[in-house]
Amino acid sequence: MKRIAIIDIGSNSIRLVLVQINKSDSFSVIDEVKETVRLGKDMTIYGGLNPSRIEKAIKTLSFFKCLCEAQGVTEIIAVATEAVRKASNQVEFINRVKSELDIEIRVLPGTSEAYYDYFGNINSMDILNALLIDIGGSSTELIWVEDRTLKASISLPFGAINLTEKFSLHKVMDEETEKDLKDYILSSYKEIPWLKEVKNVPLVGIGGTIRNIAKISRKKNRYPIHNLHNYQTTAEEVVEIYNMAKIKDQGERKKIKGLSKERADIFLGAAGAVVTLFEFLGLKELYVSGCGLREGIIYEYILQSNLPLEDVLGFSINNHILNHEMNLHHAHQVWKLTECLYNDLKSILNIDKDYYKILKTATLLHDCGIRVSYYDHHAHSFYIIANSKINGLLHKEQLMAAYVAALHRKNDFKVDLEKYERIINEKDIEVIEKLAILVRICENLDSGVNSNISSISCVIESDTVIISVKSKTDPILEISQALDCAASFEKIFGKKLIIQSSAS
Repeated sequence: MKRIAIIDIGSNSIRLVLVQINKSDSFSVIDEVKETVRLGKDMTIYGGLNPSRIEKAIKTLSFFKCLCEAQGVTEIIAVATEAVRKASNQVEFINRVKSELDIEIRVLPGTSEAYYDYFGNINSMDILNALLIDIGGSSTELIWVEDRTLKASISLPFGAINLTEKFSLHKVMDEETEKDLKDYILSSYKEIPWLKEVKNVPLVGIGGTIRNIAKISRKKNRYPIHNLHNYQTTAEEVVEIYNMAKIKDQGERKKIKGLSKERADIFLGAAGAVVTLFEFLGLKELYVSGCGLREGIIYEYILQSNLPLEDVLGFSINNHILNHEMNLHHAHQVWKLTECLYNDLKSILNIDKDYYKILKTATLLHDCGIRVSYYDHHAHSFYIIANSKINGLLHKEQLMAAYVAALHRKNDFKVDLEKYERIINEKDIEVIEKLAILVRICENLDSGVNSNISSISCVIESDTVIISVKSKTDPILEISQALDCAASFEKIFGKKLIIQSSAS
């Protein structure tokens, strides 16, 4: 086990992420701390970092260093972005941090900042083609992803802080100011030769402004899931949020539900940059990312490679299996049997979409709740799956997987349709019940946790489904336990269930 720290010295805030690296390079975030220092604000007339903000940064980094020592961190990776990158007193600041705190700061060029944004997202989202935007305090990165490859990127010298200062956006925005703001931003977009080639892809948003847009949307729509990673909204709603904010002054913006009071004073300009990009390219969707530069650094450290993961979901699931100290062999055995059952029974499942990812997630993580307590572990598994960051799944897929896992022992775990009506419906509940019975059968077929059943095959008859199992030793107990699901199976599929042993 090893613990590392990532310190991200941004133009608006300084963030610390503590990461524990476990066996087989699984990892988990064990702490996150943020301090709003605003190094990019009140720059001196010579373009230097403001002395008072340097002092606050030093105090923040000193606190972070103490926290790292208390948590047993053995390696600190500290990076700085636009505010330090452009500061005339950059070297003085870096040397002071090194001499006083023994922390080495690497100043990232804009291309590296964009790359880490790309690497953090391509390894945490199931996206093929997209345009990424990361709006920081003093810079904005645009990254064009095509076939999961970084095709082009650029760092623009404007962000939430310097747009606010340049256009005095603390008060209600009048038409002239709005025109000046949008013209300024648009002129930068037009100078990017490749940007106008980006068409019909989602905009993936990174950073505090994007997260706050999502939080406002979530409050407005009474969205029941708190995880912002992979939250989706429309360009139309982003424009509505921007229009609502622009007719309010700084004090009134603080009352907008979902908008952080710390960000209310610098929200408008950055939101304007998002709206202008939507208008310029005609894009329709915003995908919110909870990952960015820091996660890009983490993945680079873990993978020891600049090649993106081939299977984002598989890597994420395996990470959870290892972190929750699950029985890896049992999880994969149940999945092997369930996958076979799913493929063999597709004709009677009568579902119109491919629910493979949902079933795989639910099956492999069905026992994760044992880490909390064996008793009622199916309920604990629901909470863990529903509330964890499982990369590669949409919110709906993750919620359905949580319910499938929760039903792997009993069929009396109730789906809260009233709470989740904005995400799932009655038809989805039918799918959940069908997938869950497959997991229950296969969980029981490995009740000895010894992979005794080597393979299964199914025959579907007019009123019967016959599952034949091949095994290493007599499977009478596994079959007996699996047949406890027969009544539920018949209720769901209208067919009797027969499970029999066949020659090995």
